[in-house]
Amino acid sequence: MTTLVEPGTGAAPTGSATAALRRFGAAAATVGIAFVVLLALWQVLLWVFDVSPFVGKSPADVGRYLFDDNPPRGIRPASLTAEAARTESLAALGTTLVDATIGFVAGMATAIAVAIGFVLFRPFEFAFMPIAMLLRSVPLVAMAPLLLLIFGQGPMGVAVIAAIVVLFPALVNIVVGLSSASPQALDLIRVNGGGALRALVTVRLPSALPHLFASVRISVPGAIVGAMLAEWLVGFEGMGGVLSGYKGAGNYGGVWTIVALSVIVSIVLYAVATVVEAAMLAAWGPDAGRST
Repeated sequence: MTTLVEPGTGAAPTGSATAALRRFGAAAATVGIAFVVLLALWQVLLWVFDVSPFVGKSPADVGRYLFDDNPPRGIRPASLTAEAARTESLAALGTTLVDATIGFVAGMATAIAVAIGFVLFRPFEFAFMPIAMLLRSVPLVAMAPLLLLIFGQGPMGVAVIAAIVVLFPALVNIVVGLSSASPQALDLIRVNGGGALRALVTVRLPSALPHLFASVRISVPGAIVGAMLAEWLVGFEGMGGVLSGYKGAGNYGGVWTIVALSVIVSIVLYAVATVVEAAMLAAWGPDAGRST
């Protein structure tokens, strides 16, 4: 039997905490399983395709690259110590996370604003959507150099490319969410004298939260990929830039390490977004205030 919970009774926060704890446990288990599968698949593919040990590095080799003071030959350049390797890799990771965060926030904020504009002002959708689809149809690899020329080859240019990766998938998802609001609820707002803005705040936004958080989960790894692509084109900062430098220098242990770090961080951030989604939807989503 489903019971409606009156506002202020405290049941919704409890449901939110319970949902968050359940999702945290599921996310932790998912991350653990994903890491095990990833490591096994990594090792198996190296074996199946008979990749040369000089180029292909195993998970154990990445561990030696970062932590072994005297690794076997070919794991790490002789001039690079384990401490220096960790410092370079973590510094690159930090730079990419900053770039990706700026791009993610800018992309999501723009997507939400544009989606609201689509819902409140239909002519705006007819004017903007063809432009958005045209930009989306251009490969990012081809567009990125032009964006870097326009916005510069600093953090701004990198963040813009990350934001574009986030913007279009999030925009489509959020528009669908805002448009999926209950017609009966919208009619009720209109009957009681409410306008489009009130309907947006009280009906459309809560209905769109599942789509919004789905966009967040998808966009977090996308922002990292976009930031790395821009860094690859810009120079030698961030994981993309360091990856380019390592590849040019033949430091394949470093290349595999950067790739492994990017995948690990993407999986962890995806899991964190899943936990936050569960808590927020339990408190503010379409079914908030309901207990079974």
